[in-house]
Amino acid sequence: MSDNPEVLFKKMIERSDEAFLIYNIAERRFTYANHSFEEITRRSREQLLEDPASMIEVIHPEDRDLAKRVFVRLLRKTTSTLLDFRIIRPDYTERWIRLKTYPIREGKKIEFLTGIMEDDTARKASLLNMQKVNGWKDSILEILAHDLRGPIGIVKMLAAAIDQQLNGNKNKEIRKWTKMIQEISNRNIQLIHALVKKESLDTANVVISKEAIDLVWEVEEVMKIYTNSQKEASKQFHFTYSHETIFAHIDSMRFLQIINNLISNSIKFTGPDGVIKVHIEKLEKSALISVSDNGIGIPRSLQPLLFKKYTQAGRTGLDGQESIGLGMWIVKSFTDAHCGNVWFESEEGKGTTVYVDIPLGYEEEYEPTTLDESAASKKQN
Repeated sequence: MSDNPEVLFKKMIERSDEAFLIYNIAERRFTYANHSFEEITRRSREQLLEDPASMIEVIHPEDRDLAKRVFVRLLRKTTSTLLDFRIIRPDYTERWIRLKTYPIREGKKIEFLTGIMEDDTARKASLLNMQKVNGWKDSILEILAHDLRGPIGIVKMLAAAIDQQLNGNKNKEIRKWTKMIQEISNRNIQLIHALVKKESLDTANVVISKEAIDLVWEVEEVMKIYTNSQKEASKQFHFTYSHETIFAHIDSMRFLQIINNLISNSIKFTGPDGVIKVHIEKLEKSALISVSDNGIGIPRSLQPLLFKKYTQAGRTGLDGQESIGLGMWIVKSFTDAHCGNVWFESEEGKGTTVYVDIPLGYEEEYEPTTLDESAASKKQN
């Protein structure tokens, strides 16, 4: 058997489960695709080589605009890029694709764009499930902390009231027990506070890891948890959106933490009959999320401190919920990490609206040099 590296690499590529692609930039066409392209997409590689625009038809309709924008960037980018998107097979099943691209340069000019494509559906499903569980965990932790602090606080107050009513040596033993109840209650309240604080700090220290996610689906799952948990409290929750699906290339867990913190704040400062609204608006390059309530609002003196750590802006909630002093700082930090913006409008006695504007992941304007035009140019020639 030949030990020629080129021959061996070619045999390796032809046996690989990953699809290897080569795109000639000057000729605007694919010049190579191994057999795994057909295994992954269930489409002919001959068709891809003859008609580069057929690649667009493979991509999921909701991801095509993103794919076009990214492709334009890749034609000029001199470093490798990792991206993920969905495809639709001929039998209409969806698959997640993970594509690593490598530009090949001749001097300063990029001659070829090569890529390694793999079916990432199993890993993506596992990741989405993990993100969902983490989102639920954050929501439930906040809800449990709220629900437990209240009853334990009541037990503590009742024990203190009983202690005050008891006098003399005759009730000495009972007073000792009520003191123990107060101490145990106080320790548990402090434990809940420390647990939520530690979870918030741990969350804030996690490195951003971006994936393509549907913002509408993510927020809807979180809203279900809050809606179900607040039925007894008679608060009204409303979730609206401009589009059925709004995809963005962001860190799902950090995004959910932003949403959790904003909704949690609204709950803390809105009365039993309060209304909490969440809306997502898809803009040209970003998604604008707003969380509004008709609660007590933020005093003007505290507004400049809202996004800072451990300040007076971390107030006690209407039901006695203690503030950790990190919630809005985390919202600001995670929004900044996504190159987004956050601001708010608030009036005492009328409520608060917080706006979070997060880029969809398109770093440059969409340009007309696309796979579609490449194909059209080829057909005209």
